[in-house]
Amino acid sequence: MKKNILVLFLLCIGMSVWAQKQPKTMETQFWVAGVCGMCEKTIENALDVKGVVFVDYDLSSHQIKVIYKPSKIADSKLHQLLNEAGYDTEKSTATDEQYSRVHGCCKYRSLEDH
Repeated sequence: MKKNILVLFLLCIGMSVWAQKQPKTMETQFWVAGVCGMCEKTIENALDVKGVVFVDYDLSSHQIKVIYKPSKIADSKLHQLLNEAGYDTEKSTATDEQYSRVHGCCKYRSLEDH
């Protein structure tokens, strides 16, 4: 009888721990500045890192969709990587030094409508 209660108790604990695990992948979508096909390629390549499963940047809406493994990379790191590539996101802004590395035709800050 004690053995059955112990097994039941351990089973309940195991189930509760399993239920609280982080999801294997998460999906996020957010705004990223960009003006041309070269920007699109650079933005997507900036997130070609361990932990990112899928990236698709829609140039017309300036929205990026990312599926990533939160156990490998944090959401804030996605924004940081895009800043390092020279692009502003809805949560963070690239430094002037980072922005200066963007190709001349991709200077989105100097355009009136992007």
